[in-house]
Parts: sequence; structure tokens; C-alpha cells
Amino acid sequence: MFDYDHKRLKQLGAALQRLAHPAKRITSLQFFTDAEVAGLRMAAKQQEFRRAQGAINYQGRSTFQDFDVCFPAPREGVFDNLATYLETSLWAAGQALPQNPFAQPFRLEDFAIQKYPAGSRGIGIHRDGQRYHHIVIIICLDGSSRLFGCEDRSGRGKRTIDDRPGRMVLLSAPGFSNRTGEDARPLHGVDRVAQGRLSLGFRATPAISI
Repeated sequence: MFDYDHKRLKQLGAALQRLAHPAKRITSLQFFTDAEVAGLRMAAKQQEFRRAQGAINYQGRSTFQDFDVCFPAPREGVFDNLATYLETSLWAAGQALPQNPFAQPFRLEDFAIQKYPAGSRGIGIHRDGQRYHHIVIIICLDGSSRLFGCEDRSGRGKRTIDDRPGRMVLLSAPGFSNRTGEDARPLHGVDRVAQGRLSLGFRATPAISI
């Protein structure tokens, strides 16, 4: 379903270069065709969802969540095709750069589908968990909402990330471009859910040596 073409590899390479800039932690790019988005949307809507925990707590901080979630979502069919495509293409794009921001190939083991109803509060300002490495990928398939990045947990310097259907958002994670700790994990959130929101999230965890 997803074509390994030179144009897409160049797009990914340019996005990785932007993300590797010392001042950058989030970037987005136009990437998917209408047919690809439609196929992913149809498959996502067929999954079983449960209500997300109302708030998540980390190191004494509470972040609200107002959506339904399918997690762990099945990495099967079109979703497995997409995850495999992203793993292969991102690694290949990184290798083509003067300095590969990835220290090693990775697998997108963590896969979630989130469905926000119209009028949802969204999800509060947060960082993705420390257990996720390499890169975080968000793909919005439907609805109208605002994904944003910001400078601190009060929302200072809030800026909109363009994640309209057809685009893909890449977020830095520990290990990307030799980043570590909170410096690698951008603060972000979702609000202004005017017409609902349906999104995919892919994350990688470090390989475990046995």
C-alpha cells in the first residue's frame, strides 16, 4: 500500500534534518495520499476502543485525558504495513544524511489509536514517557483539532503543529541525534477539538538484550 519511492525518502530526510536541528523537537510533513488516509481511517474505525484514564500522573504531575483509546492496538494488516514502512524508510532516510540521527534500527512496538469526540478537552500538556526512544510518530486521520508544542507546562510559547490528515508529525525522543532526558522529549498537547479527532501514535522502545 505504501510506496518506497525516492521522493518520499527525500521528504523524510529533510524532516529528519529539521528535527535534528539543536532548537527543534517537533516537525511535520505532508506525506500520505488521500487513498492511504482513507484506508487507514477505515481500519482505525473498526477497532475496539475503551475510555482513557481520566488523568495520568507522572512524578507528581497530573495530565488530563479526554478521549477513547485502542491500546495496545493490533499491529496487523494495513497498520503493520505502515509501521514496517516507517521503520524501514526512516532508517534509510537517516542513513542517507551526513550524520544519521538514529544510532540503530528500531521497531515501532508501541501502537495506539485515539478517538476524541467533538468538544473533547483533548489531552493536557505532557511529554511522552522516558521508555520511548528514537522517535515518536503521530498521524491524524480525521477531524478538526489543534496539536501544539509549548515551552513549559503552563503553555508558554504555545505553537500549532500542522497535523491535518495527510500529514505526519515527528517528535524527538531519547536517543535521537544523541539527545537524552527531558531535552529530547518535547512538551505537547491537543485542544480545540471542534469536530472530533482520530489519530495513530507509533513509538519505539529500546531492544532488550537476552
